[in-house]
Amino acid sequence: MKKIFFLNLMISMILFSCQNDNKSTKSIEKPAKPEVQTPRSWVLNTDKSSIHWTGFKTTDKIPVKGEFKNFEIKNIQSSENMPDAIKNAEVSINIFSIFSGNESRDKKLIEYLFQHMMETNKIDVKVTEIDTKNSVVKAKIRMNNHEMEVPLKMTVDEQKGQLSLDGKIDLVKDFDAAKPLSFLNTACFDLHKGKDGISKTWPDVAIKAVLKFEKK
Repeated sequence: MKKIFFLNLMISMILFSCQNDNKSTKSIEKPAKPEVQTPRSWVLNTDKSSIHWTGFKTTDKIPVKGEFKNFEIKNIQSSENMPDAIKNAEVSINIFSIFSGNESRDKKLIEYLFQHMMETNKIDVKVTEIDTKNSVVKAKIRMNNHEMEVPLKMTVDEQKGQLSLDGKIDLVKDFDAAKPLSFLNTACFDLHKGKDGISKTWPDVAIKAVLKFEKK
């Protein structure tokens, strides 16, 4: 009987030991941590961006619209918001890329306006200040060896991925370009005549930059 008792006791101990070993080898599964998503940044697409201008002729101030096809934008950063992306932006505009949809007009603008200015090959623009509260960007524009800080109205459209800047300059008051402007008016004398018979080329020009961004 004692042998049978000891045999049963040993078997029980072995079974108990095996059960404990099985329990100890089971790993405790921890709940998966939620993935932290890094905010995507706005990145400028220069190829889809554009720079526009509007000049005016005749005493009725008829608008003449165009753009610059060739420009370089430097010091753009990727950012979670578009205004921060342009805070150090510098733009160099090639004046020979002017385009108004009229080849004859474009040639006259280059020959009689820009080429009678100093530093005629380009227009330089540098962002100096961004006021997001009032939606205003200040930029220094250099043309005809003169530099002028110009306020630009800023409009941000996140659905379109677009930041627009609108402003005005005066070629005479801001950039001392009265002589180049008079050369242009002479070259376009008849074309700039209104119903009153007066030929006029206005010094004020509306400017607009449309910057296109993509989320990456």
